[in-house]
Amino acid sequence: MHIGFESSSATIDNPTGVSRYIVELVGELQKIKNPDDRFSFFYKWSRWRQRARWWRPSNVDIRLYQQPWWPLKTSVDIIHGLDGVVPNFRKARKIVTIHDLLVMVNESDVVARPKFREKKRRVYMEMVRRADAVITVSRSTKNDVAELLNFPREHIHAIHLGTQSCFGPLEPAVVQPVLKRYQLEPGYLLFVGAISGRKNTARLVRAFANSSACKNRVLVLAGKPSYHGDATFTAVREPGLAKNVRFLGFVADNDLPALYNGAAAFLFPTLYEGFGMPVLEAMACGTAVLTSNIGASPEISNGHACLVDPYDIDSITAGIEAVLNTPDKAIAAARQYARTFTWRQCAKQTWDVYQNYN
Repeated sequence: MHIGFESSSATIDNPTGVSRYIVELVGELQKIKNPDDRFSFFYKWSRWRQRARWWRPSNVDIRLYQQPWWPLKTSVDIIHGLDGVVPNFRKARKIVTIHDLLVMVNESDVVARPKFREKKRRVYMEMVRRADAVITVSRSTKNDVAELLNFPREHIHAIHLGTQSCFGPLEPAVVQPVLKRYQLEPGYLLFVGAISGRKNTARLVRAFANSSACKNRVLVLAGKPSYHGDATFTAVREPGLAKNVRFLGFVADNDLPALYNGAAAFLFPTLYEGFGMPVLEAMACGTAVLTSNIGASPEISNGHACLVDPYDIDSITAGIEAVLNTPDKAIAAARQYARTFTWRQCAKQTWDVYQNYN
């Protein structure tokens, strides 16, 4: 079987959650494929100038494509679009992974500009029109695809993502040098993700300001500014709050385990998640978690997190107070639960989908 992957999102410079998905999934697929199976990566021609950032796994062909002109013919049996886009290669069975349908679920301008939302809507509609099967990263997103894109449920396969083995409890001797580099003391409250409207960081800052935790703890936001992130910086400029909020910018993957370990709690009250990797990463490190009661967050946390209404600042504030009192037994149970999410399992279930449509 010759499998092609639309891999234009597979970058190794400041990787996103989608990049991690591609790297981890294909890495595990290489371990379980048969000796005579072949893999090829397809990058959009428009990404040629970014080729220095491409991920180039061993024993995988790297190819360019430009729809609808090139290539006119391919030898792939299956083409898997790993980030919501699948090339229209003739004769190949087409599978597409849809990570979330945020722009269709939430029509607020805080989440996305109207033009961007409409563009994404057209892309999704075109993808499901040509796809033989859709892979989603949660049952929540599977329901969204079935209802909003009218795609047959029997051809939608919900496959959870995994957590990397580097996320787990660490010795203080490992954690302290990382915290020292960021000028942090243990016991802060942590958020990891884009500083943006979608991630709800402005409400998080205001909820933190209203909590008793603001008196003796620091809120640490690890991530780059993104769309509508200016509202968060405005919130921080309110009197007396700036000294209690730290912006770290983009944090390298190697530092994340230590940052999770040094936190008293992980706060992730986003407006919508198709999966939410940071929730499991924090749990795996033994850190209490607060997250949203909408989207895939309740499914992925599965009773092991403090759930809040992300649109209600008072609800987030109350959640901050509650999550800081999470019993050690509950944290230990959450840690064990998070370890059940493996990339090997994700790859095996994905391989089963290939077999079914080959």
